[in-house]
Amino acid sequence: MRLKHAVPALASLALTLACPPQTPPQPPTQPASEPPQAVVIKEEHSLVPALGPETWVGNVTLLGASLAVIARLEPDPDKPGTWRGRLDIPMQGLKDFPLQDVDVTPEGLEFTLAPPGASEAQRAVFVVAREPNAATAKGELSQNGQSFPLELRRLGPGESASELGPRRPQEPKPPFPYAVREARITSPVDAVVLTGTLTVPTASPSAAPPGSKYPGVVLLTGSGAQDRDEAIMGHKPFLVLADHLTRSGVVVLRYDDRGVGGSGGNLNNAPHETQQKDASAALAWLQSQPEVDPARVGIIGHSEGANLAVLTAAADKQVRFIVLLAGMGVSGQEILPMQMAALLRAGGAPEAELAPLVALEKKLIASIMKKKPRPELEALARDLTTRQLALSKPPTPVTSEQLDAIVKSSLDAFDTPSFRSLLRHDPRPALKKLKIPVLALGGTLDLQVPVKENLGEIEKALKAGRNKDFTVKPLTGLNHLFQPATTGQIEEYSKIELTIAPEALTEVSSWISAHTSVAPAPAPAKP
Repeated sequence: MRLKHAVPALASLALTLACPPQTPPQPPTQPASEPPQAVVIKEEHSLVPALGPETWVGNVTLLGASLAVIARLEPDPDKPGTWRGRLDIPMQGLKDFPLQDVDVTPEGLEFTLAPPGASEAQRAVFVVAREPNAATAKGELSQNGQSFPLELRRLGPGESASELGPRRPQEPKPPFPYAVREARITSPVDAVVLTGTLTVPTASPSAAPPGSKYPGVVLLTGSGAQDRDEAIMGHKPFLVLADHLTRSGVVVLRYDDRGVGGSGGNLNNAPHETQQKDASAALAWLQSQPEVDPARVGIIGHSEGANLAVLTAAADKQVRFIVLLAGMGVSGQEILPMQMAALLRAGGAPEAELAPLVALEKKLIASIMKKKPRPELEALARDLTTRQLALSKPPTPVTSEQLDAIVKSSLDAFDTPSFRSLLRHDPRPALKKLKIPVLALGGTLDLQVPVKENLGEIEKALKAGRNKDFTVKPLTGLNHLFQPATTGQIEEYSKIELTIAPEALTEVSSWISAHTSVAPAPAPAKP
């Protein structure tokens, strides 16, 4: 499951794209026809073929919701007679993603988006037809056995696609008042190289006081293959968090998960044990940097990343503090039904309908863990998915073929070392071992890792382990991403302009400052 942004046991009818789901996802959550995400397709035609780069903009329609796409295509200088291209999907935080099998003809366009580690079914194939050399085209996107209407328009001279991106006022823009360097970390497990970004409070070594050493943190993303910015629905939470912490005097390392960006490997094949060793390697690399005080380094983990922060701290004595953002206090097998019930309840599902669904999901999870035959799993998943779709508001109609694709995608996602380790994992034993300072924050409107149950268990485990320095704090009105929210539902994420509430940023930086003797940064003002 994507603890960060998916409903368990429902498969996504939206694009999986850069971040293939770790769980049976849900029907699309993109807002329907919400400016500036929806592109107006003008009925215009040009009989003059473009001889150079072309930019095409348009919409994929996903069960009534419009998702803007931007395709930048150009003749490939290295392969005469062929084309290459890159794709942006602003709402999903996807930018300059390389395309495959690009074909541009007078009669149409075709290109493929293949996320790292994607199966053949997960490849997103875009095909549109047009009148000879026309500037408008219509067709469909095919993925996971499903097809969705697609309309594109070629931009003319002087036109720009920049206005299609959602407004994100907190996203930092260069020039930065600090140094930014690339990072390369080698995993001790299999020599896989992980790439990332290091931000250092001083803009240059010469600007720092002689012998200056700063505290440092490593940021760990939530479940699923995530980039170093933890990009989601047009937001870049880790970019915003890293910027805030660096301005407060903390060196920050954030890195691409396996199989994302410049990082090698495949996260689906990496159980928690491997990911924990990756995190320890990242911490060691951070400690080796000349500006970092190795005695003042810690980890910040979000969602499943909080699990990894706890595991790493329990196994690695070099971790001096941890911050848990929307961290789990219960096992993966417990959180999935809890999450499902919270999301359906918030969506208006009758309370009487939830208990049978919870029982059914528990049965499915138990069967998966026991490695029951595939037909038995398919029957359970089909029953659960059908019931969930019927409870959505309004009910989500799907064809038999779509339901088959949902079930297959769901079970394929479950059947990975990464996801199975999530199901098996219980954070409480590792929490009880921690003697270092711990800050645990959760939003009261978090429906994916419900705050009461999970913060309560985290606090209970820390007390049982006799930890003498911990803070467990719910933040009123914030969702799973720590945005100021109204309902906490996933559909809100993209619609909220703020990426992280200023009060959440301040809680983190002030606590780190207090535990590393660094003067805290001024509270960020609301844009």
